[in-house]
Order: sequence, then structure tokens, then C-alpha cells
Amino acid sequence: MNPIFLWWLTLGAVIGFAAEWLWDWIWFRGRRRAVSVDVDTQVSGLQGERDKLALDLKACGDRRVALEGELATARGQLGDLERYRARVGELEPLVARVDELGAENARLRAELEAPRTASATLGAVASQTLGASAEGGKEGETAGDLREYNVAMYDELEASRRALSRFTGGRGDPLIDIDGIGPVYQQKLYDAGIVSFEQVATLQPDRLRSLVAPNAAFELDTTPWIEEARRMSGSAVRDPPIDINGIGPVYEQKLLSAGVTSFDQLAGMSVEAIRAIIGPQSWQSIEPEAWVAEVRTPPSRCAAAPTARGGTRP
Repeated sequence: MNPIFLWWLTLGAVIGFAAEWLWDWIWFRGRRRAVSVDVDTQVSGLQGERDKLALDLKACGDRRVALEGELATARGQLGDLERYRARVGELEPLVARVDELGAENARLRAELEAPRTASATLGAVASQTLGASAEGGKEGETAGDLREYNVAMYDELEASRRALSRFTGGRGDPLIDIDGIGPVYQQKLYDAGIVSFEQVATLQPDRLRSLVAPNAAFELDTTPWIEEARRMSGSAVRDPPIDINGIGPVYEQKLLSAGVTSFDQLAGMSVEAIRAIIGPQSWQSIEPEAWVAEVRTPPSRCAAAPTARGGTRP
């Protein structure tokens, strides 16, 4: 075989191999660069997603902490609600007691209206009774009885008003301290709305007897009870305005209702104030100047008996 041909054949093979290697090297290098760019892009995307997931995870952690705080607050509020529920259960008997006291208060008010109505009716009846009795010569006796009953009814009404507020506050007087009143009589007086020494002091003996022993086989002397209750309550004896010339049961009741219960009070009032309390009609003639002058006159202040005065007094 020709050596030159072999040499050129070998050289062509070497050149062909070198050209193929160069071509493969260039192609693989370009391919690796493209793959590297894709990998870098994917890595960047994965890093972005990782950062996003990290932020989401941090937000979830913060939310969990907030939810745990809200849960703790809700548990505290639930505990408060349980305590409130227990407190409401404790207050239910008190609400029932308040309702009972309201009913008792309404009953006592209704009982107080009875003497008030009776006192107002008494004033109207007194004028007619005095006019009719004057012709029979019994004005003095009738006026005296009406005056005593009128003053007693007013005292009883005022004492009942004050005792009502005390009784609703659970501060009734121990009536059992009065000599002769035991637990049974005390309970009967409480049931009748008589809960203070002052109320007992204003009662008439017959009325007090009818409250504690209406069907007693013997006559119960309640006068000492009234005197002892008066000492315990420190009640002062009221002056009878009806002893003043020109003042009858009607005018007396108006003065007592206005709080004028003593001659000293009347002596210190002006004529205009007295007229405002009496409120006379146009056809009625009153002389408050004479009333004030009479109570200011010592020492026989209003000492004249009703029988010494002529005419009918309103």
C-alpha cells in the first residue's frame, strides 16, 4: 500500500476526529449554559417561594399567639359569666323578697289611706254635727269628743307614715319591751301595721285593745301601754287648735295637716300663712289675727273651754 496514501488517510482521520471533538465541545458547552440558566431561574423561583412560605409561617405564628390570647380572654370572661350566674342565683331570693316588701308596702299604704279618708270625712261631718248639737245645748261635749278624736286620728296617721318607711327598711321597734305586750300581741300589732312605739303612743285605748284582743273575755287595760310607748318614743303632747276661739274641727284638721301642731308654731306664723293654710271661701269670715293674739296671750293660753264660746265653728 502506498505510504503517502496512508499518511493522508491518517491525517484526515485525525482532523476529522479533532473537528468532531471541537464541535461536540462547543455544543455541550452551549447546552450546559442553557441548562445552568434554567436551573438558576428555578432556584431563584424556589427561593422566592421559600421566602414567601417563611413569611406565611411567621404570620401563622403571630395569628396563633393572638388566638391563644383571645382564647385566654374568652376563658376569663367565661369564668366571670359563671360567677355572675351564681350571683344571679343568689339574688333571686332577694328579688322575691323585694316583691314581697312591695306588696307589703302597698298594703300599708292602703291601710294609711283609711284613716286619712276618715279624717277628711270627719271634718265635713263635724261642722254639721256642731250646728245640730248647738240647738240641744251639747256643743261643748260634742266638740270636745270630736277634737280629741280628730287629734288622735291625725297623730295616728302621721306616726303610721313615719313608721312605714322604717318598717320597709326592717327597723321596726321591739314592741315586746312594753310591759304587758308579749310575742303574740307584738305579732298582732305588726300584722296590723303598728311597728313603732310612736304608733302605739298615738292609739286610743279601745283601738289598741281591739287590735290585740278583740274577743277577750276580760277588759284589757291598754292605757299603761300607751303611756309607756309615749315615754319610749319621746312623743310630745300636741296642742289642740280647736281650743282657740274661731277654730273648729275643719280648720283644726287643716292646721294639723299643714304640720301646725302646737300653739308656739301658730304664734310664730303670719296672718297670710294662716289664711293660705285655711283657704277660706269668699263667704267665710276668719280672724287669724285674733287666733295669733290669743295663743300669744299668757298665761291662760287657749284655756277656755269650748262650751264658753258661742256659735258654730268650722
